[in-house]
Amino acid sequence: MNMNQKKSSFMFFLNIGLTFTLVGIIISFFIFSHERNYKKGDFVVHAQAAPQKVAFSGSIDGALQVESAIREVVNKNMAAVVNISTETEARQTEQDRYADEFFRFFFGDQMPRQRRNQRSLGSGFIVNEDGYVLSNYHVVKGATKIMVLLYGETEELPAKLIGYDEAYDLALLQIESNRTFPYVALGDSDAIEPGEFAIAIGNPYGLNNTVTFGIVSAKGRSDIGANRYQRYIQTDVAINPGNSGGPLFNIHGQVIGINTLIYSTSGGSIGIGFATPINIATSVMNELKETGKVTRGYLGIYLQDIDENLARGLNIRQGSGVYVSEVVPNSPASKGGLQDGDIITEFDGDRMTRSADLFNKVATTQVGKQVTVKYLRNGRERSVRVTIEARVEDSEVVPSGSNMPNRGQSNNRSWMGIDVSDITPEISQRLQIRSNERGVAVVNMTQSSKAYQSGLRPGDVIKAINGRTITNMNDYNEFVRSYGNEKSFTITIKRARMTYVIIIE
Repeated sequence: MNMNQKKSSFMFFLNIGLTFTLVGIIISFFIFSHERNYKKGDFVVHAQAAPQKVAFSGSIDGALQVESAIREVVNKNMAAVVNISTETEARQTEQDRYADEFFRFFFGDQMPRQRRNQRSLGSGFIVNEDGYVLSNYHVVKGATKIMVLLYGETEELPAKLIGYDEAYDLALLQIESNRTFPYVALGDSDAIEPGEFAIAIGNPYGLNNTVTFGIVSAKGRSDIGANRYQRYIQTDVAINPGNSGGPLFNIHGQVIGINTLIYSTSGGSIGIGFATPINIATSVMNELKETGKVTRGYLGIYLQDIDENLARGLNIRQGSGVYVSEVVPNSPASKGGLQDGDIITEFDGDRMTRSADLFNKVATTQVGKQVTVKYLRNGRERSVRVTIEARVEDSEVVPSGSNMPNRGQSNNRSWMGIDVSDITPEISQRLQIRSNERGVAVVNMTQSSKAYQSGLRPGDVIKAINGRTITNMNDYNEFVRSYGNEKSFTITIKRARMTYVIIIE
């Protein structure tokens, strides 16, 4: 093949290549254009079909409905929420006493004494047309003068204290006027559930008739260390000083609680508030109206939750009931045959798994009522009928012990790193233990010991070990000599008027 033929062949293949390349570019261009137009059209279709406007309108409608419901609650109940102001005579300070002595030296007893009064503010709400007002007791405690201010008025009206219950922190007042008053509707606090709306009206920091809104965060709160009788409603509604005693409403405008206290690191609201359930308040109010005081039920037992440690030591299931750590002599429980170590599983038809629930159930049971108590003893289920008596002050229900003289007073740290002693007058005063308490006092102990790690503490009074009663050092030393080498111990102690069981393994 000569040069001309080679050149012609090269040009031919080059032209074919260029032609195919050009055709490919043109085809690709059309394909790309079609795809882009398709996606653009698809986007436009979806954008037009998206119900943005409808969804936005729907959310506004829902919000407006909630807003309307809140405004209806406020408009309906604002007039029944009152501002409570009190005057309390201030305690005389050391400087006041010096001043009195100074002026008395020159003027004798003819010198008039200046009394300073302290003022406080709180809230309350009217519960009937006769002007009865529910509030917190701490709002009016120690008051020498109580005044209430109604919504939209400028003149305060005097009020008198009908009665109070310090345990529930509740007070019942009555406005001293012949007027007919607006009042709130009371709801059912047992029926509420976490997540439901809640509305508070009160006078925080003296800002009258302030409305705040939120939800019910929890109910039945008894683990906040404020009151052993209470089962608070927890809410995130903003509650501040001055809201105390004011009502907490549900979305239907019914009172479900009385705003009582807050958890705060600054003194103001951080979204954790607690209200007394209105069902409890209503029961207290009715008793205060009838008798001026509240009587609580009394069974006569010291209780303890069955936690993991106690369950393992007793070889029972955790949460299977409430452990009876001590039965008070001559109490309803004692008369009914209950004994130390029994496990109460049911009280008056209600299942019991927490000591706080049982304590509150007994306290709210009508005095004189006969109830059935189901319990476990040595693994067998039993039941007994007991008659609830009236509870007296805590200082009166603690077993009086014995006036037996102390024998063999000594200290002993030869067992489990515990330093114990008979309860002498000096030990009684130093550790704040009743002088006639039976048992031995833990005066010191090694923190690395199993006893300390299991919960035993200085100041505890050891009442029994492995079921053996310990009344003094002789009993204690005898037990240590005879049984001190066992691997586990169940120790019954008295701590701050309460009896507990500690398992040491």
